[in-house]
Amino acid sequence: MKYFIDPTIDCVFKKILAATGHEVLLLDFLNSILKPTAKIMRIVVQNPYNEKDYLEDKLSIVDIKAQDDKGNTYQIEVQVATPEFLANRMLANWGDIYQGQLVEGVGFDQLKPVISIWLLTGNLLKSSDVCHHHFECYDKHNGVLLSDHMSIHVLELGKWRKPDRLQPEDNWLYFFKEGKSFKVLPPELKKIPQMREAMSVLTAFSDQAESYHRYKTRQQILRIQLSDENVARKRKLELAQAQAEIEEAQAEIEEAQAEIEEAQAEIEEAQAEIEKAQVTADKERQAAQNERAEKNKYKEMLRKAGIDPDNA
Repeated sequence: MKYFIDPTIDCVFKKILAATGHEVLLLDFLNSILKPTAKIMRIVVQNPYNEKDYLEDKLSIVDIKAQDDKGNTYQIEVQVATPEFLANRMLANWGDIYQGQLVEGVGFDQLKPVISIWLLTGNLLKSSDVCHHHFECYDKHNGVLLSDHMSIHVLELGKWRKPDRLQPEDNWLYFFKEGKSFKVLPPELKKIPQMREAMSVLTAFSDQAESYHRYKTRQQILRIQLSDENVARKRKLELAQAQAEIEEAQAEIEEAQAEIEEAQAEIEEAQAEIEKAQVTADKERQAAQNERAEKNKYKEMLRKAGIDPDNA
């Protein structure tokens, strides 16, 4: 094996689980992850791996759709990034597939379960340290399942820790999480036929020039998409921060305006008191003048009568 190959790069992931001739891997993956009561015995991939998809449609979202012999539909997708609103997208994708069963002539009684499996390299459910979450249409308060048709499994590789003894699910999580550093399988996986077959896919991508070129192309595309998402997320945060600063500045302006208006009101009140005091002073001054005028008039009358007002 010439180069390290990351099995979570979509073209590699899909070839492992959805290429013609590798049906046993998909069956083992589903049975290991879902742990169904009745083992899935037969599966048909509805959108098999096609080498041209990854070069001709650089923006395609690569997932796997398959159906078992009971009519149950399985959707499997790998995500090397955790974009905003990914949980909403999970629900929308599940809904599209479930609704898509209602073609002409099909009634609600003929609908079959749709099981979605999302393998994430990032961290979506930040409030939980559990690696594998299974979501259903369930009333947790009363312990009632509305329907077993809805099933969404979320596997976060970053939270997986290697146990002392690997279970079938651990084999796949170990392979997908650490496979990018495998040039040969570790001993505990090497004894499992399905893991050896999955490793042969990594080897083919590494050793065959055309396959390796496809792998590197997809890896670069995904890196660009991840970079774009990170830039968009950063710009959104910067915009939110700028908006918060604008709102804070606006609040400060409004507060300052309120203080100005309050000060203006105090000035107007003081001005009114000054004017009131001025009016009162004017009245008092006028009253004093009138009193003096009356006194002078009285004195003048006394003088005319021959009386000295100062000695009277």
